[in-house]
Amino acid sequence: MSNQRQIGIAMMAYATDHKGALPQSTHSLSSFRTDQAWIYTLAPYVSDIDTVRICPAEPATRKQQILDRMGSSYVLNDLVFDSPVYNDFTSVPADTLMLFILSEDRVVSNSRDHIHGGDWTSFDVALSDIEPDRHRRGGRASNRLKGSANYLYADGRVVSRPAPWFQNSFKNGKNPAMPGESP
Repeated sequence: MSNQRQIGIAMMAYATDHKGALPQSTHSLSSFRTDQAWIYTLAPYVSDIDTVRICPAEPATRKQQILDRMGSSYVLNDLVFDSPVYNDFTSVPADTLMLFILSEDRVVSNSRDHIHGGDWTSFDVALSDIEPDRHRRGGRASNRLKGSANYLYADGRVVSRPAPWFQNSFKNGKNPAMPGESP
């Protein structure tokens, strides 16, 4: 939770310094350099970017891949960060999920820094982007429902949610990535 809290505070500070603008994902950039990835634009606002950008629960080999490939465990909500509707931080509804944990099924890369939430039609589709069961005991369950994950909200709070909470959002007709629709 601490890393996501630090990222949330850094995002707010960045927005304050940039007239409400949020850092951009690599999806939004016309030409991409590693130092332009959103996590690196927040480097001046955190104590140690290499510590903050890696979830402590990542397996050791994946932690090293993240470091080597200049990636991050955390991915932005593209429905906020790549949308002209939310180009001002103050326009993002407080109950919007801003940050997720990258799925272990995804190859680590510095350009894999955002989800594709608009494509999330079901829990199973969302699993291709994120890891809702990051904090678990033992191996990953095939249904991905044994564990929990931390989520950063637009108002700065970080909440640990069990994986079934995320699945139930879809069962209740809500896409948790949609701004203002998080249960």
